[in-house]
Amino acid sequence: MRMGKAFLASGNGHQNANRRKALDYVLKNIEGVTAVDERTVEFSPYGRCHFAAYTDPKGAMISTPARGDDVYGSVDWHFRDAIMMFRDFGDGRCIIYVCPIKPLFSVRTIGHHGVRWEDVLNLASFKQVFKPQ
Repeated sequence: MRMGKAFLASGNGHQNANRRKALDYVLKNIEGVTAVDERTVEFSPYGRCHFAAYTDPKGAMISTPARGDDVYGSVDWHFRDAIMMFRDFGDGRCIIYVCPIKPLFSVRTIGHHGVRWEDVLNLASFKQVFKPQ
């Protein structure tokens, strides 16, 4: 799969399509990742990971206002081993981060529900950058 200027579509309403496209890319390009379902992957040695895709240049939303997922442990995916975050820089580069979930909740700053990419980078136990082909 070839990556162009922006691999994923920006803006609300594209989350599901972006996640499917990103997951397909990860399954083809990172050895050892297997899909459990459309929001979950197995990735040894990081375990079972929640899978999400992001396009915002500032950071990633990890909880949602008025949805009841704003406290660590309030939804099932919080108890997976980690979160695999696919980030599209918008310039043809993409990066995969694998982070423990619980520490992300202590660094939410963007609207009280998002984390800055700098914090994700600091917490990540795995990261891999993909450059345009």
